[in-house]
Amino acid sequence: MEARLIWLGCEHWITFIKIISMPKMPKSLSKMTLSEKLSIANNIYVAYPRFKEILSAIEDCHNFSNLKDEPECLFLKGETGAGKTTIFKSYAQKYPRIETDSGTIVKLLSVTIPSPATVKSVVSKLLWELGDPAYEKGTISNQTIRLIGLMKDCGVSLVFLDEFQHFIDRDSAKVLRTVSDWLKNLILDTKVPMVLIGLPEAEAVFKFNPQLSRRFANRHNLSPFSWTEDCGKEFRTFLHAIESQLPLELESNLASEEMAFRFYYASDGIIAYVMKLVRYGTYLTLTEGLNKLDYPVLARAFEKYVRADKPYKKNPFLNDDCLVNLEKKISLNESLVNIGSTNQRIKTKKRNQKASDVLHK
Repeated sequence: MEARLIWLGCEHWITFIKIISMPKMPKSLSKMTLSEKLSIANNIYVAYPRFKEILSAIEDCHNFSNLKDEPECLFLKGETGAGKTTIFKSYAQKYPRIETDSGTIVKLLSVTIPSPATVKSVVSKLLWELGDPAYEKGTISNQTIRLIGLMKDCGVSLVFLDEFQHFIDRDSAKVLRTVSDWLKNLILDTKVPMVLIGLPEAEAVFKFNPQLSRRFANRHNLSPFSWTEDCGKEFRTFLHAIESQLPLELESNLASEEMAFRFYYASDGIIAYVMKLVRYGTYLTLTEGLNKLDYPVLARAFEKYVRADKPYKKNPFLNDDCLVNLEKKISLNESLVNIGSTNQRIKTKKRNQKASDVLHK
């Protein structure tokens, strides 16, 4: 594997981060079919540091529960497109279902909470995942008893509940109290750790049950990438890792300061938009016989997959307006690092906020 150095610094100081490139592709690009190349683009996977920290926290929650009377639970919140579901799918890959002569082993039980959500709809879906042929039948109490028995029989050692905010969508205090009580009792009866995943508003469910809140004291927030906090270092490192996996003949220089800033403006640091731009841009590049992601290709990708959600933005791959304040923003962030007094710190923070506001206009 090749070690590469890329510049990720601000205007007057330079930071070098060593990036270890991905393993070489099994075939040379010239021998790959279009389908194989598109498959590579659609399966790009980047475990950046914060991503790995959360995966590690889930693993600790999973393993540490064996040493405690009460299972260790975790709550993961984040905005749409931040990568929450990718995290849980990534972790789940390590625990596939195993068919044996005596039955099915399901170490990791995961479901996406339906909308509108009720306790009955969730317990029914959990039973369905475990293969209960009568998953919809019976009262909630009877279903829960069957669920506890099946979880034990199948060897379930961790439960994921994704899209937990669907309970909040019901906007009913009664529903939230019922949900929180049911979850608390299920955790106590099974002694199996649970990971809840949802939008930030899903955290409101803990307000209705202090005992449940205590069990989910381990909470993580998967926020979008920020440019103002580190001059875009983390975001550019992420883009570099993406490019190392692209099945294209020439480098697209995604991690260059200018290109990265255009990506940041287009996506607001949200991974889902970055990947839409990269994947559709790669599709256009490959199907049209081009050799890298250039501005015209990315501009078309922006119009197709980002424009609908961000109609107020100018296309950053056709327009340079998003770059006007880049140098000023970097200078302001550099000054924040070197501030010594409290008054200076407050003033610079305000200037940074103004720069951030300009970026998102």
